[in-house]
Amino acid sequence: MKQISAQTFILPAAFFAASVFLVGAGWWWLGQPVAMPPSPLGPGEKIHCVSYAPFRDGQSPLDPTTRIPAWQMDEDLARLKQITDCVRTYSVQHGLDQIPAIARKHGMRVIQGLWLSSNGPLNAREIETTVKLANEFPDVIRSIVVGNEVLLRGEISGTDLANIIRGVKAKVKQP
Repeated sequence: MKQISAQTFILPAAFFAASVFLVGAGWWWLGQPVAMPPSPLGPGEKIHCVSYAPFRDGQSPLDPTTRIPAWQMDEDLARLKQITDCVRTYSVQHGLDQIPAIARKHGMRVIQGLWLSSNGPLNAREIETTVKLANEFPDVIRSIVVGNEVLLRGEISGTDLANIIRGVKAKVKQP
């Protein structure tokens, strides 16, 4: 049997150790804090409006059983109130229909999203709920965004979307 000398392992082990060191050093360098630029907002100024989706770890808008509790959105809006007076939502599903009432409590406005898809019955519920909220909270809901990205996803036609927009517009005062 042929014996393998210790020197056979020295060069590969040295390359391995150097590689591990370099990778570790690279990750250490990439993980260093970076100074943030100063805010473009002046003292007391706020961001005009921010997009808001309340989903946290384990919560997914893709899971139809997900329901976001009011306390969670209340907590989020209390924090967001410090930097903005307006949130833009994308749907009224998953408990998000509670946002206008919570926003009112915090003195905030809402750009209400109305999610559309290829699911007709779900669209009907989304439209009905959004119209109801817009009429119940005209002081909070400043406008409605109908069918965000539905054309991009190819789920309904432009003609159908235009008809839905006209139908919603006829039932609410907001743009």
